[in-house]
Amino acid sequence: MKKNKIVIVLVNYNTNGDTLDCIKSIQKSVGVELPFIVLVDNNSKNAKELACFKEEYEQLHIIYNEENLGFGRANNKGIRWAQKNINFEYLLLLNNDTIIKSDSLFYLKKAFKKDSKIGITTSKIMYEGQRDIVWYGGGFINYLKGFPKIDDFNEKVSTDKAELSKYVTFISGCTMMFSKESIQKIGGFDDKYFMYCEDLDLCMKAMDLGYKLYYESNSVIYHKVNASNKKDSDSATGLSAKNTNAFFIYYHIRSNQYYTMRKNLAVKYFIVFNLFFLFSLIKTIIQMTIYGRFDVIKHTCKILVNIYKNTTAK
Repeated sequence: MKKNKIVIVLVNYNTNGDTLDCIKSIQKSVGVELPFIVLVDNNSKNAKELACFKEEYEQLHIIYNEENLGFGRANNKGIRWAQKNINFEYLLLLNNDTIIKSDSLFYLKKAFKKDSKIGITTSKIMYEGQRDIVWYGGGFINYLKGFPKIDDFNEKVSTDKAELSKYVTFISGCTMMFSKESIQKIGGFDDKYFMYCEDLDLCMKAMDLGYKLYYESNSVIYHKVNASNKKDSDSATGLSAKNTNAFFIYYHIRSNQYYTMRKNLAVKYFIVFNLFFLFSLIKTIIQMTIYGRFDVIKHTCKILVNIYKNTTAK
């Protein structure tokens, strides 16, 4: 078994260039031993090109999936391989469309020394295209709405929010560092999720196991955001009505959001969550009718089917 203090799991899907940029930024890390990288490819069109990445970074193992397993399941394959083959102290799940600052890993690792109950640490995440704008500045779950609130989201850093290191209740799957003990007990993501909300579920599970989640503002990551889900023709992203891919994002997020809350919330809180959730679906149907986005409306109906079956998005 190879020994390395930090293992990083990256998942690639048709974004080889982003993955190489990410690896090059990892290579510039200071204050830590260079990590071992487990690269999991989700059946990309040009997956064979990844083999040459070993010339760029020797401590690299590539797992080639025969199908697109989605974000959580692919990460789980990387986690399991690392646990069997690498004697590590810390394991980092990192989006492949990110660039890390040279001291980011040092601060993520150092944060564990603040409290023995910390199970997961994370970074300040800024937009790669606008490095002064926050994508993630620490997150807190709103259990009534079933979704996290992100400090300084889409804003500049403020001293009492994104600039402040703190305990949080939500950490984005974009950047999650685990201790060897915590990843062993938490076990990774729920394999029922294809993508979206698997990180929300994992955070709730970690806290239920008694772990604390910590946001370290000195560790900085730059995120290109949704690179594997964007089409060349997309001029808008996320749940914007102008985003041609909005139906896919909305369907997976909302289906999995409901499944996560049903799975983790106590009955009395889940009943209240239901009221907020159904109101949000009605609001979306009205908005998308105005914009003529009947594809989103169709997938909203599919969400109701998933609710009835108590399943994640397929």
